[in-house]
Amino acid sequence: MLMYRPKENQLYLPEDIERRKASGTRNFKDVRDDFEKDYGRIVHSAAFRRLQSKTQVFWQSAGDFHRTRLTHSMEVAQIARGIGIYLNKHSPFFSENQALDISLLEAAALAHDLGHPPFGHRGEEALHECMLDYGGFEGNAQTFRILTRLEGEAHAGGLNLTRALLLSVMKYPIFLDTAMKRKRGGDDPSLPPKASMFRCDQEAFEWVVSSLSEEEKAYLMKTRDAGRRLTVHQSLECSIIDLADDIAYGTHDAEDAVHLGFIRLAHLKDLLMPFGENPAYQELQKACMILDRTDPEDPQLKYRLKKVFSGLISTLITHVKVKKNDLDVRSPRLKYSVMLPDDLRDLLDRLKELVSEKVILSQRVQTIAWKGQQIIRSLFQALLSEERLLTEHDRMLLNQSSTEAERARVICDYIAGMTDSFAMRMYGRLYGLSRNFFDF
Repeated sequence: MLMYRPKENQLYLPEDIERRKASGTRNFKDVRDDFEKDYGRIVHSAAFRRLQSKTQVFWQSAGDFHRTRLTHSMEVAQIARGIGIYLNKHSPFFSENQALDISLLEAAALAHDLGHPPFGHRGEEALHECMLDYGGFEGNAQTFRILTRLEGEAHAGGLNLTRALLLSVMKYPIFLDTAMKRKRGGDDPSLPPKASMFRCDQEAFEWVVSSLSEEEKAYLMKTRDAGRRLTVHQSLECSIIDLADDIAYGTHDAEDAVHLGFIRLAHLKDLLMPFGENPAYQELQKACMILDRTDPEDPQLKYRLKKVFSGLISTLITHVKVKKNDLDVRSPRLKYSVMLPDDLRDLLDRLKELVSEKVILSQRVQTIAWKGQQIIRSLFQALLSEERLLTEHDRMLLNQSSTEAERARVICDYIAGMTDSFAMRMYGRLYGLSRNFFDF
């Protein structure tokens, strides 16, 4: 693990380790650096623990082998770590005096999905639909809200993380209401545009970017018109985590899908074998040789698939490229971003499309997703109309709210923080349905 020293590592500026609130008395026996402290605060947070019972792709009733949001986040962190270590050793842009901080990468990767509500992306759509008149909802923006407001001690600025960490999780540095305003008439308003902040969290965002020049802010928040406004740039670490997330989604979720019968081995072979013919990708060649000899009835199927996807992930990590941006900026972390070669990017995109086609859009998953959406809509309406259903803490927050939008946001925060199982239990208590109703 790379220890962070501001005076030694030129990739980071002194303001990168600043926190929004004073951290209190310094513990001189604490040998951790600032980013390792961020890592600890995230791992020990309640929001992180709740990820163990939140949907990644497959619902809890599908079994106990597949990934949850928690295991997905841990795997994203491991992939991001691998990319960071590889680039530090092999990229000409990094050196001993200008190196990626591995603790920062791992911490931000573990935090990147904290804001996702129960029932995956369909749950996110349902909650956004409920919040359309109150500012909307988006999982990435909820992550920022958790880290800067909801989690941790009251009035402490959330988990009070470093500026660098917060920049690293801002995947779409635009306010949700700004993205919502810029849509063509044909867009479905119930689908949340991509954004990393709610307007009600503007103060925290302004602190994060206060160390940047106006030119750097404009660069970071630049958008393009794609029906809705889509952001263009990210910090260096954020681009690594974004890529690691894509790799985990395209490989690990595909692996789960094969084991659960959504994707056949033939589908995987048809997709991977042409790419395995490239002699430049030796690990991928080995993986394809194993895949070619693997039969669906093979008792060693799990082991063989693990070898296949391990080789694929290794190939992707060891071919990550660094792109230097043209903008003359003070912050080194805005000068660079990462990318894959076009052919490997195409392979990863095809894997993600395969997961989407065979899993996400399948009748089994869509049926469960529809049920999850109904649960969230019903819970939102029930809590909005009867505050006695809320916890004492949330009732207090509700009473402190001065507008309908603030009241709705309290309810939204409560539902977004639920695990799948808690949401189902509460729905069952209110509407008299047993949990078995939600099994495959």
